[in-house]
Amino acid sequence: MKLEGKFAVVTGGGSGIGLAITRALRTAGAYVLIVGRNPQRLAAAQGRDTGITTFVADLAKESDRDRLARYLAGGRPLEVLVNNAGTMTDIDLHDQRAMLMMEGELAVDLSAPIHLTMALLPTLLSRPEAAVVNVSTGLIYAPFGRTPGYATAKAGVHAFSQTLRHQTRREALHVLEVLPPTVDTELTGDYGGSKIKPDAVGSAVVTALINGTTELRVGQAKFLYAMARMAPNTLFTLMNKVADNDAAKARS
Repeated sequence: MKLEGKFAVVTGGGSGIGLAITRALRTAGAYVLIVGRNPQRLAAAQGRDTGITTFVADLAKESDRDRLARYLAGGRPLEVLVNNAGTMTDIDLHDQRAMLMMEGELAVDLSAPIHLTMALLPTLLSRPEAAVVNVSTGLIYAPFGRTPGYATAKAGVHAFSQTLRHQTRREALHVLEVLPPTVDTELTGDYGGSKIKPDAVGSAVVTALINGTTELRVGQAKFLYAMARMAPNTLFTLMNKVADNDAAKARS
């Protein structure tokens, strides 16, 4: 896919992986609309770059997703949709508030990418070439037991990416799923272990779009994928032992 001159939308584009993808897309010559809840953060990400525009929205809210879709329908035709916005929190399933917390997390991490993709699919399919980029996680192969909302949502994003790719296989739509390992962002601040920088993900995403890659496993996610095929129970146990130890250290 040629990115120069294309118009892209990146949700959660004001920081972390979303900002890294935005910068990589700009380097490749694309114009980018970044979406987020915090207008100050969006303005800081935009800086003086006239090739970046901003849109304030809380994608946990269906009304805000609809508002974004209407805004995009009235402007320049969209060619790349990057569903990146997400949240990850520890949820104790014994807690009486667990269901409410799960619903909030699923709204951002699963409902939003599905909703936006479906709302914008007619526009994307009308373009000579277009792409949907869904950022899931390498943790779909070994989810953290302490983050059931995030784990459930990202497994859903993985399945949605596969089914979308299958149903549009005869059309000019590139469906790319990005499966990063633990990335050094605010989202993973309380998690220890090895982390990669967001810029490594951003540059890899652009390369994958150019090359037509369908599933992009970055860094340690390649190892998680291989281990999940050979010893899934061992991998799950090991990953959660490390994660639980990190949580205990953070509380102490």
